[in-house]
Amino acid sequence: MPGQRKYFAVVDASHGGDERGAALSDQLAEKDVTLAFARQLKQQLENRGISTLLLRDGDINLTFDQRASQTNSVHPAIYLCVHASQGSGLRLYTALIPAGGESHGPFLAWDTAQAPFLSASQATAASVAVELRNQEISVRTMAAPLRPLNNIGTAAIALEFAPAGGKLSDLYSSDYQQLIAGTVAAGIVDARARLEAGQ
Repeated sequence: MPGQRKYFAVVDASHGGDERGAALSDQLAEKDVTLAFARQLKQQLENRGISTLLLRDGDINLTFDQRASQTNSVHPAIYLCVHASQGSGLRLYTALIPAGGESHGPFLAWDTAQAPFLSASQATAASVAVELRNQEISVRTMAAPLRPLNNIGTAAIALEFAPAGGKLSDLYSSDYQQLIAGTVAAGIVDARARLEAGQ
């Protein structure tokens, strides 16, 4: 059937290729942690019946514009961007839309494409935050000018995960990644009806 959505979710592992991201330790680059976690998240979403596209499934460079255009071309219900950092707990980000960039007519302005979807993004971030708190995982939600969120024409959130208790080894622990990925996936499942209604 034409127009039928192939992927409900797009998971985007930040950085890649010669863009290493944060140097989490002498040997550990953010790009490697985000890819491992993105694969876990894709698996957890698909285990719950949510078809998922992994935008970067290798050590490749993708620009912010490429990430946004590839996402927008498949029309998912949700875009999830993955970051990793030192510190502890998780941060969930929604877009911070620049003032005065309203779209008129049939085309969305590139830098404010997220504007019509911002309430769905915020509601999804809140749903994920509830699941994380239910698992006693520290989480903060905030808006930030984090690309490519503003360019995404569907609900979109960025997830930055850090070690549970400040132990860097948690970042590449399969058990820890699986716990976080499973909890985030549960939050997406809880938001699914609202996300489908917004499409």
